[in-house]
Amino acid sequence: MSTLSRPTRQAVTTVAVLDVREVTLRFGGITALESLSFRAESGEICGLIGPNGAGKTSLFNCISRVYQPTSGEVLLDGRNLLDSPAHQVARLGVARTFQNLGLFPTMTFLENTMAGAHPHGRAGFLRSLLRLGVAREDREMRAQAFALLERLGLAELAFEKAADQPYGTLKRLELARALAGSPKLLMLDEPAGGLTHGEVHELGELIRELRDELGLTVVLVEHHMGMVMGISDKVVAMSFGKLIAEGTPAEIQVHPEVVTAYLGTPA
Repeated sequence: MSTLSRPTRQAVTTVAVLDVREVTLRFGGITALESLSFRAESGEICGLIGPNGAGKTSLFNCISRVYQPTSGEVLLDGRNLLDSPAHQVARLGVARTFQNLGLFPTMTFLENTMAGAHPHGRAGFLRSLLRLGVAREDREMRAQAFALLERLGLAELAFEKAADQPYGTLKRLELARALAGSPKLLMLDEPAGGLTHGEVHELGELIRELRDELGLTVVLVEHHMGMVMGISDKVVAMSFGKLIAEGTPAEIQVHPEVVTAYLGTPA
């Protein structure tokens, strides 16, 4: 199994930015999540692994309020996100990327990135729509978005449309858009999907650097085990909507239930 170098930084506080408590999600007779509990501490990179259908994306959809869990709690800094409507989640400090890109192909890289900051705008929807008194805020968002594109190596594409750009480049753009909202919790859903081996390595290093620079807590869903095990402080393993193991990457790689359910038994 290929790995990146292990992070040397460890979480130094016991404050849980994300605290998932006994979350169950049912669709009719189908149980997508069953009494799932885990914590992501402040400044931690938490890898979430499991076979297809394990419930990883369903969990992301519960945290971002796309789905309403059947029962349980999802706490962000002690506040139950399930008490907040979906449109307020970004304002509370949650941002995510998607397994399938959710960008605006006819908009430029700069415009796509700026879109990630609009939920935090002070002007409000109606004033923004009518362009009333938003010039200063627009300039600020534009400058912040350009700085993010520059940090992610995309500045030269700032005024290019997202359509027809390479997949790996668009993955970075989606990351820029998520970061534009200045989140405290960043959820990454399959960020390495479709990338080359070299791009995966670079992305792993970038996620770790951004965590340190911006003080992020990161929850990462990814099938590329080298990347997960290389950058995660903690790994949570799921199967059929249930937690089967939680621990350091070294512990998870040899955990019997994880080996059987996901990593595979050596020949």
